[in-house]
Amino acid sequence: MPENKKRETDGCATFYKVDKYLLIENQVVEFRAIAIQRKDFDKSDDMFNRVLQRDDIAVVTLLEERATGARLIVANLHIYWDPDFRDVKLVQVGILMEEMQRIADRFSRLPPRKAADGTKLVAYSEGTKIPLVICGDFNSVPDSGVYQYMNEGFVPPDHQDFMGKDYGEFTSRGMGHKFNLKSAYASIGELPLTNYIPSFQGALDYIWYSTNNATVTDVLGEVDDEYISRVVGFPNAHFPSEYDLFILFHACY
Repeated sequence: MPENKKRETDGCATFYKVDKYLLIENQVVEFRAIAIQRKDFDKSDDMFNRVLQRDDIAVVTLLEERATGARLIVANLHIYWDPDFRDVKLVQVGILMEEMQRIADRFSRLPPRKAADGTKLVAYSEGTKIPLVICGDFNSVPDSGVYQYMNEGFVPPDHQDFMGKDYGEFTSRGMGHKFNLKSAYASIGELPLTNYIPSFQGALDYIWYSTNNATVTDVLGEVDDEYISRVVGFPNAHFPSEYDLFILFHACY
């Protein structure tokens, strides 16, 4: 893209400890680029007029623990912000999770590395066996279709957040994924807010993890109410990121 556009475009970055993990692959998921290739979206004016106009992305990072060869997938994303486009948000996460399944399955088929002594390290029979963490700005509240989809693994084709639009198989069959995901804060309830501006206060950002092979060991608490009452908005210079959720998790290798 032109240099001036780069300065105006949101991006995603994932950082990892290079002494602990080996980077296997880094893949950018461009929602509109994938949507335009889907045959079931060909005749959808809603897809063209709403989804294809957005440049939101996700970054998927495939890692291996150096010592054991245990694998980890981390997705980092930014979903479209406008509350009047609930359908676009839902379609974007639907596209993401379909890509996650393909990426995870391909990752599981890679042969395991060998230890220095020649011993084979961890192997995986399918993509859902690899620990998965999905974190980002979902721009969706806890009672949204996006949250329901991530949490329950399915939304019906007539879900109200599709807003009566036509999105091919998503709105003829519904949307589903095979990952058993849970929000990092689900056991204590979501944080009351991760975004605070005069027109909105609430939770928009989440960290999801695969419960069959990872567990949360600790979470950070909410931002102090007294601090919030003294600032114009949040995030701000002291809390510069909308990713106000941090977790320590343990992958069950």
